[in-house]
Amino acid sequence: MCDHGCLAQRRLTREENKAITRARLLEGAAKVFAKRGFHRASVDEIAEEAGFSTGALYSNFDGKEDLFLALLDEHLAETVRDISEAAHQGATALDRARGAAEHFMANLERDHDLILLFIEFWSYAVRDPELRPRIAARLGAGRDAVARMVADGAEELGIATPISPERLGIAIAALANGLALEKLADPDAVPDGLFAEVVTLLLGTLTPAEGSLDSSPAE
Repeated sequence: MCDHGCLAQRRLTREENKAITRARLLEGAAKVFAKRGFHRASVDEIAEEAGFSTGALYSNFDGKEDLFLALLDEHLAETVRDISEAAHQGATALDRARGAAEHFMANLERDHDLILLFIEFWSYAVRDPELRPRIAARLGAGRDAVARMVADGAEELGIATPISPERLGIAIAALANGLALEKLADPDAVPDGLFAEVVTLLLGTLTPAEGSLDSSPAE
């Protein structure tokens, strides 16, 4: 298996150099954002932390917002992958739903500072007409992941959900985000297992049906 030593023994391609530069800039951005917050962080400080000039930064990213969104993409992909893995470890669909919900709350505890950073960026992005659709797309990807898990669970249980999995995905994602805000503000007021309890209660009350209400013809 080739390691960093192999790369050192041959001349890197332009694409490899660009990938390394981009990765180092993202690492630098993560450190500066964590230390300074989104608004107080500067591109100069990020470039210096990564060991590059601001010119190198702007040749790889459009600016601070683009850097943050790239970091967010990495975090969301990792989170969805982890939760999806947790959701496939239970013996039944309800067990897997509980496991995924518990994993989400565990991530919240682990990524406390990152969640606060995201909230800071979210409040800024939703006020910006150019950034708003970009942050909305990322949130939409998270909802879609939840909807896929709901659809898979409904299929295993042999039920037709009273509303579409997509709408249930929106509601469950909103519940997760709301509980996260409550727990960040007052950790003792939100039990660690509450999200898992509500999700399994919600999915456990679904019963077999002829079809979804969402499938009704439009008037």
